[in-house]
Amino acid sequence: MKDELTNRIEDIMSLLDAGEKPRFYECEQFIELIPAFTEKHSVEETREFLEYMGSPDLNMKIIHVAGTNGKGSVCNYLSEILRQAGFSVGMFTSPHLVKLTERFCINGKPIEDNTFCDIFAKLLTSIKGYKTGEYFPTYFEFLFFMAMELYSEHSVDFLVLETGLGGRLDATNSIHEPILDVITEIGMDHMQYLGNTISEIAAEKAGIIRNKVPLVFLNKRENSTEVIEKRAQEMGAKVYRVEPKFLYDIVPTPDESGNICIDFSYESQYDNYCGLRLQTIAKFQTENAAISIMCTRALRDLGIKISEDDIRFGLKKAKWGGRMELILPGIYVDGAHNVDGMDAFLESAKEVPCNRYRYLLFGAVSDKQYHLMIRKILESRLFDRVYIAVLDTARTASESQLRAAIASETSRFEDAKNIRFSYYDGVKDALMDILTDRGAGDVVFAAGSLYLVGQVRETLGILPGN
Repeated sequence: MKDELTNRIEDIMSLLDAGEKPRFYECEQFIELIPAFTEKHSVEETREFLEYMGSPDLNMKIIHVAGTNGKGSVCNYLSEILRQAGFSVGMFTSPHLVKLTERFCINGKPIEDNTFCDIFAKLLTSIKGYKTGEYFPTYFEFLFFMAMELYSEHSVDFLVLETGLGGRLDATNSIHEPILDVITEIGMDHMQYLGNTISEIAAEKAGIIRNKVPLVFLNKRENSTEVIEKRAQEMGAKVYRVEPKFLYDIVPTPDESGNICIDFSYESQYDNYCGLRLQTIAKFQTENAAISIMCTRALRDLGIKISEDDIRFGLKKAKWGGRMELILPGIYVDGAHNVDGMDAFLESAKEVPCNRYRYLLFGAVSDKQYHLMIRKILESRLFDRVYIAVLDTARTASESQLRAAIASETSRFEDAKNIRFSYYDGVKDALMDILTDRGAGDVVFAAGSLYLVGQVRETLGILPGN
């Protein structure tokens, strides 16, 4: 496999020497080969290459976002608020749902294929010339360096930068100095890398906190709050705590088109906002919106002009694909992929009007707590039929793993025997059967993995943003 990648590098370099550039599918195929032969580098090694690139981050106003759940939503809400305030905004997030370009946004839109190919070629040329070609980044490191190249060439007023996994050892933590650090909800996920307790995971996430850089974080769990605030104190970082208990008047409300939105109000130690609206049925998104509101307070304290109307209209306009998203009438998708995310999804699913049956399409990756997510699903007693699909990724939980988990968990609940389970070796076949089976008044949900959300969208021909 390494020889194949080396040959691909030579082929692409030959194209570039001839004054041509690779096509998008060639770039994509190349990037998908990377995990097979490279290993994660230290933050110091990543920073060394970033400096070889000319330290493009030094010319950027970067807002660095870490956490277990809600990172992408916070990035999106904050980006929309900043855009409403008249700023140009870059946003680097992961994972993508359907297409790699989704990870790189400028003013709310994924970059064009041509732009992707241009920055890919520039980065590959830099890598080829670094340390006589002996260094090669991992998959995520490669995409992060592409983002640094992109936002250096296509300059923006702010770059909202999401970590990949963790924080302390994350590739994005190689940046020299953000203007604001943000930590969203801390929960149990990626335990094989980050630790087996909330405190251990929080310590890894808190690794993004920089010396005297303001910090916004969600005060939701005592164990994580203690760790985060201790780290902030050590670093001399001014702390802005977001208190979920100060969210109130949270009410699902139809808009002028009949779509269900969430109206809510939020009070902090700095400001009071009444009658805010989000284009989602998911109540859990109010916490992520509150984090973005507190970010604006921290930015305003830095002298950046953002008005209450900017906040109000930015939140109202924001849409974030794959998070309790209505993609077609009666069909919702949600990227819940851990226990906390599943709790939030199920709470929101209860709010969706349903005149007859609720169907669930479920798939998960093998390194997640899919058996606990299944337990939550059964405890909810929300669904009449559950369609179990093997995902199109090497990380997928197999049908036998999912069958075993369901058999184990259904034994806990007497009424779970009334649920009809169906198993499929792919998302497409499961989705086609759901669309055939459902009748008027039925509601369909898909949850368990962002891979699942992407594959549902791809099957239906619905790209993010459409």
